[in-house]
Amino acid sequence: MQVIGYTYEADYHCISCAEERFGVDQYGAVEGVDNEGNSTHPVFDTDEWYVNAIYQGETHDTLSCGTCHTTIAEWSDA
Repeated sequence: MQVIGYTYEADYHCISCAEERFGVDQYGAVEGVDNEGNSTHPVFDTDEWYVNAIYQGETHDTLSCGTCHTTIAEWSDA
């Protein structure tokens, strides 16, 4: 299981943007509280972030950073 990004401020963010925003703790993890008062949360490569696409009948989805807009991960059912 590997961290691929973080959630904060109701969006997904890549590791680089999260590290820039909150820094890294002594264990190499990003920890902080966003502007909405919520703690950052890691997104793992095993997380099913694409479930909404399945419910909507889609066969492909892309997880992008809400800050820099780079692609974090892609899912395809094809």
